[in-house]
Amino acid sequence: MLNRTARNAMSVLVAGASLGLVACGVGSDATDGTLGGVGRIPGNDFVGVATLPPNIAADVSIPAIKGAVIGSVAKGNRVLMIGDSILSSIARRYGNEACSLLVPQGWNVALEAEAGQFAEFGMQVLSKRWSEGWDAVVVELGTNYDGNKTRYRTAMEKILEKIAPTPVLVLNTTEFRSRQAEVNEIIEELVADNANATLLDWRTISAARSVRSNDGIHPSPDGRVVLATAIARAMGIAPSSPGDCMKVYFQDDSRVLRDVMPSSTVAGQTTTSVATGSATTSPSATTTPPVAPGAPTTTVVAPTSTPPTTAVPVTQAPVTTSPVTTTATPSTVTG
Repeated sequence: MLNRTARNAMSVLVAGASLGLVACGVGSDATDGTLGGVGRIPGNDFVGVATLPPNIAADVSIPAIKGAVIGSVAKGNRVLMIGDSILSSIARRYGNEACSLLVPQGWNVALEAEAGQFAEFGMQVLSKRWSEGWDAVVVELGTNYDGNKTRYRTAMEKILEKIAPTPVLVLNTTEFRSRQAEVNEIIEELVADNANATLLDWRTISAARSVRSNDGIHPSPDGRVVLATAIARAMGIAPSSPGDCMKVYFQDDSRVLRDVMPSSTVAGQTTTSVATGSATTSPSATTTPPVAPGAPTTTVVAPTSTPPTTAVPVTQAPVTTSPVTTTATPSTVTG
């Protein structure tokens, strides 16, 4: 029986994959599952190490996680990822960096993230999808923070309470403004209070200027590679394989300024991002968005937009999602 240290060390080994790969349904016969000096990794049919390209690695270091490598404690390979624009930027509808690294490691990945969402978004996702059964969760929420510490802590506590005791990887936030330090302090306290939680230090990683785009908040093209790699290393190899890139429901990135999100990839073609604006939001009536051919008719609660003090006001575009129950939304959207 391997001791915990040995198991965690071997769980850090992950499958290298080209970020240009649309990684869905990757099989388990890529290698013979052995590594020189280590031997066969129990329960896995592939090996490798998730590393940064040399041109990026020269400027960026990925610090050690605080907590267990998720793959060493998870009971299966289904992972639900929940986040705002930071996590959304590596979704399948853009560069697909998340699936391109996690799927070859054996994970079945559902990345539910939308730009402009506050911490309360986490319970919206969990209310819809938690009953499906998940073996691990990734949570990245806190970029959008209105300065109400009690509200943010309460929202995050509800998320972690719902998830427990399932292993969860929690990312802290880039400190692009002083009050983000409050968010990170709360995250560190919550991770320390939850034995099933592991902390990924995105604050330190994103301190490297090359990791962030011109707005100082969102990942640059290199930053998206760094983000996906850091998550992949913290997740480790899944307890079983093969993995897949799963269906998602939350894909509305229209709450942030035009050109904040990456270019979209649709049916193999690169198009302009659908993100069209940033706005101060408040609850509004239920609206009926356009429905894709063959899709069931759904409704979505869409916030109305009012001009912010620091951004150009635009009209928010509705998207097709499943119905959700929302509470009042905080007023400051940043990413």
